[in-house]
Amino acid sequence: MNKRFLASVRTLAVVLCPWAAPLVAEAYTHPGLPLTSADLATLKANLGRDPWKSGYAALSADSHSQLAYGMQGPFATVSRNPDVNLNPWRNDMIAVWNLSRMWYFTGNTAYAQKAHDILLAWASTQTTFGGGESPLDIGDYAYRFVGGADILRGTWPGWTAADTTTVKAYFGNVLLPATNPVGENLFGAANKGALSLVGGGLLALFNDDTAKVDSIVYQYRSLAHIGLRNSNALGELGDSGRDQGHAHGQFLSLAMFAEALWKQGIDLYSENDSRLLAVGEYYARANYLAPTPYLPFGTTDAYYTSDGTNRGWNGGRLALNLIHGAYVVRKGIKAPYTELRRQGLPLDMDSFMFEKAADPSTASPPAAISFPATASLTTGVSNADIGNATPAGSGSYSGGLWTVQGAGSDIWSTNDNCHFTYKAVTGDFSIVAKVESITGPSASGKAGVMLRESLTAGAKRAWMAVTMKSTVEQNIQGLAVYGGTNYGNKSLAITQSTYWVKLERLGNMVTGYLSPDGTNWAATDVGRYDSIPDTLYVGLVACSVSNGTLGTATFSNVQITGGDGGAPVVTPSAPVALLAAPGASAVPLRWQPSFGAASYAVKRAATSGGPYTTLASGIAGTSYTDTTAAAGTTYYYVVSATNSAGTSANSPEDGAVPAAPMVNVAFLASASASANGSSSTEGAAQGIDLNPGTKWYNGGAGTTGWLQCDFGAGVTQTIKRYAVSSANDTPGRDPKDWQLQGSADGSSWTTLDTRTAQAFTNRYQAINCAIASPAAYRFYRLNITANNGDTAGLQLGELALLTDQGRTVPDGLCRLLNRRSNKALEVQSGSTANGAPLDQWSFNGGDNQKWTLTDTGNGQYQLIGLASGKAIDVSGGSTANGAGLLIWPYSGANNQKWTITPTGDGFFKLTAVHSGKVADVNAGSTADGASIIQWPYGGGDNQQWSVTTSP
Repeated sequence: MNKRFLASVRTLAVVLCPWAAPLVAEAYTHPGLPLTSADLATLKANLGRDPWKSGYAALSADSHSQLAYGMQGPFATVSRNPDVNLNPWRNDMIAVWNLSRMWYFTGNTAYAQKAHDILLAWASTQTTFGGGESPLDIGDYAYRFVGGADILRGTWPGWTAADTTTVKAYFGNVLLPATNPVGENLFGAANKGALSLVGGGLLALFNDDTAKVDSIVYQYRSLAHIGLRNSNALGELGDSGRDQGHAHGQFLSLAMFAEALWKQGIDLYSENDSRLLAVGEYYARANYLAPTPYLPFGTTDAYYTSDGTNRGWNGGRLALNLIHGAYVVRKGIKAPYTELRRQGLPLDMDSFMFEKAADPSTASPPAAISFPATASLTTGVSNADIGNATPAGSGSYSGGLWTVQGAGSDIWSTNDNCHFTYKAVTGDFSIVAKVESITGPSASGKAGVMLRESLTAGAKRAWMAVTMKSTVEQNIQGLAVYGGTNYGNKSLAITQSTYWVKLERLGNMVTGYLSPDGTNWAATDVGRYDSIPDTLYVGLVACSVSNGTLGTATFSNVQITGGDGGAPVVTPSAPVALLAAPGASAVPLRWQPSFGAASYAVKRAATSGGPYTTLASGIAGTSYTDTTAAAGTTYYYVVSATNSAGTSANSPEDGAVPAAPMVNVAFLASASASANGSSSTEGAAQGIDLNPGTKWYNGGAGTTGWLQCDFGAGVTQTIKRYAVSSANDTPGRDPKDWQLQGSADGSSWTTLDTRTAQAFTNRYQAINCAIASPAAYRFYRLNITANNGDTAGLQLGELALLTDQGRTVPDGLCRLLNRRSNKALEVQSGSTANGAPLDQWSFNGGDNQKWTLTDTGNGQYQLIGLASGKAIDVSGGSTANGAGLLIWPYSGANNQKWTITPTGDGFFKLTAVHSGKVADVNAGSTADGASIIQWPYGGGDNQQWSVTTSP
């Protein structure tokens, strides 16, 4: 069993019981923070083809990548807020990252030596990293300087054990403490805390510090104001309502740490129903400017009741590349908006490092953390009037409602006068309640949930309460709180008069939550309870804020850890939001859960508003993929919730139009243009390099012009769709009127599509166009007859030419990984004999798992084994279902020729020309050694393959 898996099982005991025996030190993968040797080798093998080529060009050109780079430090002291020697440190850390990569990609040891010397100079000089915001810079730059150090450590022969010792001391004694200067488990909210986690996590991984790694993994999985739980089922993060830049910072940090952990064999991408996938899809969808609902959410910084952020923000390709690589490439899961958005964002010198077409690596999910369960509470409580609250209050249950009456002057801050209806609870717990009503003599009257160390006034305590002013107040007294009293004691605006509140204890951490619906819980109050007793008093609180007069509060849905479960089960409310995404011949769905639901049903209609047909019922989770959807058809979806009491109304509706699987083949052509800007950076080739961050610019040679693609002598392509993307600046240069034209000879042109009065509302925006009557042509030209107002120039970020037939992948040495199993197509046992069968096996880099792919014309390919020099062949030229695939000397027969057709999400089906049947892993097996046969294509993921250049 994976040792990292076992370590995570032990983490909970260590965090909750810090006196437990220390964990045994374990081996970590170096390099692997977050790029392994296999990652680097694959990148190096792809540097000559787009989109990696343009990313590498940006890296090579950057000033931090040059042997002439002048080190700007080192300094003994660095600080952020106040900023002291901060920019020199930042620049030198970027240089360590860039130069280490240049060493690997070029093999020039001078780059490695320079990166080494910069890093060791800082490691031998810097003694402190201070300031109020030190965790932010360390987190922002961690993947760079830790990644660079790890590349040197794992790949450069000049790196020594003494270097490792020196750098470990620097990381452990100077930088790691600065990732969490306030104290254990106390972090800034949302993106700030996530930056602390990724910074500390990568540093601890480099240092092979198992105890620290496991502690941070637990924090990542459990702390609800910064980690993975600081998200809802739709994919909103704590900072999603703040602004897209900070939301992206939190998203990137969580994804980057998950990626580094994957390389150590632990899979956090699977956590919480693939929650990081939901986060990526929500972020991508919102910034793609698709209609995207926002539910009130937040963290200890703020509670955002609406989203007024700058959607359409043009950042995030690195984070989306991580999500695409983790879920689409490695797991074969659809992520439609991630794919749409990332392809419309610039690819830069960092994000290209995480651009993937295949990845055979594996990891295992950790043992689940057991968060405290709850059951309804109807009996077994006690009542106490705290402080000098008079007259005496009461608490009673009837018919699903608790009624609590209480007086008292206030419970705000150091005040502690109220009525408390409570139970004594030992160990971890949670208490949930919906405040239905509050009446009393003061508009400041409040009611909610409370935990206390004792029943004596002034005891350590925490509470979350709804007020008669339709706010939520929160209070933590006597506990350590990040940011102090102002963070522990707050009044928050809410969206309705009835609201849900919750308190949770995990070890020595206490978290207060609020929610409009009982499932969309935002952690807005967090404190560390030092010297926490085993047993606390937990229950409902009411305070009239007018001592001498009782106020009355009613609560429904009261649940507590150790409750009696005696309340009647009520029909759940409808899910408050549903998201449908336009996948390739499929529609992935996610929805916000309903409190008390046991399962869900997904329904679909052909028209908005129904009537709906049930697609699936009894769904336990909050996600589902409709794989019966036909490409190009508009569908409308709703979801209902069910339990033993009944079924809810339908959720709000969302629609999607699944896409026909196609692939952009423009990069397979050579490009020319009517005029070019700088030939190295703004030429015709930059208009078809799969990177909208580069561009074709005509150099100010007029307001009209053309960009042309030539697929080469004897090659034609049937383009069915195309897209034109705006470039980085000067909107007046954007194309406005154009025709897409096709030609057999480059002289006589046929107009395939005409567009007029086109406007781009954002930079890097793509306008997608269908071709009504596609036909096969060697040449395609975008002929632009007007721009959007600039008096001199014309430009575009990218021209995409899409098809589902013909030449779809480049020639070259490749590996083929199955979508279902993520295992490689290989010759069994490495045999080179005629007739040796093909099977699937975990990728190991063997030559029997590599294939030379060559277009033989008409979009038909031969695949020749690198080890054997023989072709993939259907046994005996059979056309029967189940005929085996094997190797045989190439003869040019049709049972040795294959069309490679996109199935969506970067995967392809391999279809034998003679039979029209596809390469299929027998019976959908995921086991090593499963045989490869031909079978009619049915859309199964065992019939889909990634095709990628192999190192």
